[in-house]
Amino acid sequence: MENKISELELNEFIKIVTEISGIDLNEKRNILMLKLPNFISKLHFQNFAEFVNKIRLNKQLRQEVLDFVTIGETYFLRELSQLQDIVVYAKSLEKKVGILSAPCSSGEEVYSLALLGAKNCFKDMYILGIDINSNAIEKARMGKYQGRTLQRLSESEKKKFFVEENGVFSINKNEICVCKFDMCNVLEDKFLKLGQFDIVISRNMIIYFDYNSRVKLMEYFYRVLSNKGRLYVGNADIIPETKFFKKVFSGGSSYYEKM
Repeated sequence: MENKISELELNEFIKIVTEISGIDLNEKRNILMLKLPNFISKLHFQNFAEFVNKIRLNKQLRQEVLDFVTIGETYFLRELSQLQDIVVYAKSLEKKVGILSAPCSSGEEVYSLALLGAKNCFKDMYILGIDINSNAIEKARMGKYQGRTLQRLSESEKKKFFVEENGVFSINKNEICVCKFDMCNVLEDKFLKLGQFDIVISRNMIIYFDYNSRVKLMEYFYRVLSNKGRLYVGNADIIPETKFFKKVFSGGSSYYEKM
């Protein structure tokens, strides 16, 4: 394929991604102009028209496209104060607590919560992490990490919660609560079949959605949350006004409560 695409072709690609995922890629137009032609060429398509036609018909190709546009960097103990608030609240419920992390990327957020729970003598949690990126879910399931993603962990935390071999740190699942991972699109019906949760965490995803997708997502979060359940979002996430949630401020942080 020719190593460039037109503005019209880019618009069509962005529209398709929004339709299947809710993600608005308009702020990434410049980098897509550079990277998309190579991505298409690696998949051995002769031209852009053939590529977009196959996206609509081929489930595997749609997944490869989603993996391509959702590569994100995360790390352990990100936005630590909020994670600590979540664990304190979960422990206060004095019961088995269900937590949903959406998206979970490569698992660092889920394992961070589990680690903090164990440090607070609270392992009566079930944490489910979901993401639309298949590579991220596979890495989360493996639970093996190295490099910068571990930089905020203390040596004692690494020693207690990981098994290290040749610079690769594997989660010691015997020391934490039950953590599972599943590939799931938050805007599809499968999401509504995941069960009910006391807490939903959705950090740094909603900001990338278009307005209609944000509204739909809030409705879906409402449906999977238990009565009086809490929704925690990232500092940069933009939440549309909704009758389903009220915003509550607690100390220096905030959350949304199901009404």
